[in-house]
Amino acid sequence: MSHGRSMCMPKRKAKILIVDDAQINRIILCELLRDQYQILEAEDGKKALEIMKEDKMIDLVLLDIVMPNMDGYQVLEKMKEQRYLEYLPVIIISSEGNTTSMEKAYELGATDYIRRPFESYIINRRIKNTLMLYEKQKKLVHLVEQQIQKRVNNNTTLINVLGHIVEFRNGESGLHIQHIQTITKMLLLQLGKKSHEYKLSDADILLISTASSLHDIGKISIDEKILNKPGRLTKDEFEIVKQHSSIGAEMLKTVPNYNNNDLLEYAYQICRWHHERYDGHGYPDGLVGDQIPISAQVVSIADVYDALTSERCYKKAYSHEQAMKMIVDGQCGVFNPLLLECLCDISEEMKASLFENENYADQAVVSKMTDELVIKQFRSEMPKEKNNESQNRKFFQEMTFEYDAFKDAVYISSQAAKDLGIDEIIYHPKNHEFSFFNKSTIKLLKDKLKETTHLNPEVDLKIYAHIGKQKQWYHLQASTRWNGSVYKGFVGKLVKDNNIQVIHNIQENISLKYTYTEIKDFIESLKDIFTVVRLIDFQKHQSAKAENDQIEIIEGNCYDYWKRKDVCVNCISKQAYIKKGQAFKLEFVDYDIYAIIAQYVEVDERPWVLELVYKTKEDIILGDHGKTRFLENIVTYNKEYYTDVLTGAYSRRYYEEYVQYINDVSAVAMIDADNFKAINDQYGHNAGDQAIKAVSRAIQSCIRPDDIFIRYGGDEFVLIFQDIHYDAFTTRLYQLSECVKQTKVDDYEDLSLSITVGGIYGNSKVNDAIKKADKLMYEGKKSKCSVVVKKTSEVD
Repeated sequence: MSHGRSMCMPKRKAKILIVDDAQINRIILCELLRDQYQILEAEDGKKALEIMKEDKMIDLVLLDIVMPNMDGYQVLEKMKEQRYLEYLPVIIISSEGNTTSMEKAYELGATDYIRRPFESYIINRRIKNTLMLYEKQKKLVHLVEQQIQKRVNNNTTLINVLGHIVEFRNGESGLHIQHIQTITKMLLLQLGKKSHEYKLSDADILLISTASSLHDIGKISIDEKILNKPGRLTKDEFEIVKQHSSIGAEMLKTVPNYNNNDLLEYAYQICRWHHERYDGHGYPDGLVGDQIPISAQVVSIADVYDALTSERCYKKAYSHEQAMKMIVDGQCGVFNPLLLECLCDISEEMKASLFENENYADQAVVSKMTDELVIKQFRSEMPKEKNNESQNRKFFQEMTFEYDAFKDAVYISSQAAKDLGIDEIIYHPKNHEFSFFNKSTIKLLKDKLKETTHLNPEVDLKIYAHIGKQKQWYHLQASTRWNGSVYKGFVGKLVKDNNIQVIHNIQENISLKYTYTEIKDFIESLKDIFTVVRLIDFQKHQSAKAENDQIEIIEGNCYDYWKRKDVCVNCISKQAYIKKGQAFKLEFVDYDIYAIIAQYVEVDERPWVLELVYKTKEDIILGDHGKTRFLENIVTYNKEYYTDVLTGAYSRRYYEEYVQYINDVSAVAMIDADNFKAINDQYGHNAGDQAIKAVSRAIQSCIRPDDIFIRYGGDEFVLIFQDIHYDAFTTRLYQLSECVKQTKVDDYEDLSLSITVGGIYGNSKVNDAIKKADKLMYEGKKSKCSVVVKKTSEVD
């Protein structure tokens, strides 16, 4: 009998692989971590890779760099090559502490880098942070995979329906389509392992195996009496049947947007040429060798094998062994020798897979091209619905699109174009009024796409775009398309990202106004992010919840949650209420640590404070010094995490995660080190590094402790000032310029240093101020070693 209590399996301990040739180092780490984690050890890189291959449950690798035979860098290269780094984080733990070693490790895919000697707390903290980050990432990936799989199954099912219609008319087994897909995919995967000649990506393999379902679609036009004739066909009848390949190809070629659809292009190749033979004795075009597209060659073998092993109206089924011998011996025509080798390699695996009658389904995305095929050509007529508000809301969660670089045109999915009231094809998009494809967004996307290659085509961005009636945060995923090494364009998906929007609203201190229904939905969405989400009436010190179109007070005081007997001395809800904005603090309860954000909100014009609480999920060892030691370690960790290694200034990461969200600053300066490239070219990169360090030291010697100094990138710096008068700001920038001029570079006494400065004065958002200061800096660079200062109102 159930008593309302569910049985819970104990949480699995994370598994960590320690790779180090020094036994004493492994012993130290094992003793430090064994109580919290499962530990595996490897004394060299080769052994580590063997363990990774055998054990797919490893959660983290702690890797030394300096090892005999195979060093840490080589291990990272192998992990990247074998795609382990896509799901398995690596923390380097090494006494090699120079910048070059760290940069190389990060470039090869390391997640973090810890130098020996290390403090036990720091390594525990970094391991917990990494595991927590990857756990969240795995959950997100799992959710995305579920959504993708659902769409892929739907798309594959619709295409298979077409194939099965042909099978039914042809009197073939209902498993024929499934078998063709399975054999095609297995052959292509084996071909990729055996040869790099055809350069097929995972996406190509998925598209070809999906398109193989349409290989005989032209048989729809052939008389059933001929298709299902039990005896041998006459010469005239055979000529009629042979027409199905060219008829099917022409059917596919008439589908709208055929030229911009990879799936249809592969389907055309397969339809027209899957009866061609390697020696040129096939039909309809008598192609020879690799004149036949590889997609058609593979489906050709798959089709022949399944025809031999299946019972038809005119023959009995051959065994697997008989069929293999007939194909290899050339009794069914001549095939590519390399593909015959692949077929023999997968023979037993293929036999087991087909005769177990598994329900085959691809595990990745081919939905964009398939959607167009189904929507435009093959989907049955559906009753048209009014373009109401609920449909718009549904669309604005997701949109797919494709950009053709040669035509400079964007193709938008049909439903999206309909909802937005725009054409499905937009030529020269940067000049179009549709604001998602405006100049700034396209530039951002193209800059990222320049970093891709045909081997690494993926791009992942967060953008703030105006689509429809609402400006909103979106998650943009895109993949470049290549013809060999020539860039063709990209396909992409735009998904509304509510979590980013919530964080953006909080960071921007946007006044949040809701109805009862909206606040209830909003709280529900936040529960996936925070441990506790509650409404607070700070005047009465009560917490509440939104229920049934009203707010109900929860029994007890708000401070009961913190195990206090009275109101908190630094009541965060009070701070947020007074500021009509947001407040943040850390709260310590025994050995637990909470991060709390309080945000002023209005529910049907009544003021409340929304309190968001996050309790750390990990066990935290505070040590003898308790909270004080913890805070010291946190400050040290943050300082390292957000400090530029070379200059000691804040890093670009600090700007991206914190500074860019500041809404009100007095003044901003953009600073560029003059002649930096020339110094690198003439004296070498070490001289360039020393010059940048010298410029940074000079600037930092002239600014106040509260001024924010950031290495923005390369030879550019940003300076942010609060509470400074215009005259003082101007004077300070000229002081910086003079100080840099007088600075000498160690070991390079003959080097002359100078900077160009653009300064903007007037209360504004950091992002806006930086753009204007950057513009002024580039005005100054025309003459170099100059300072250009203006007020915000004086700059467009």
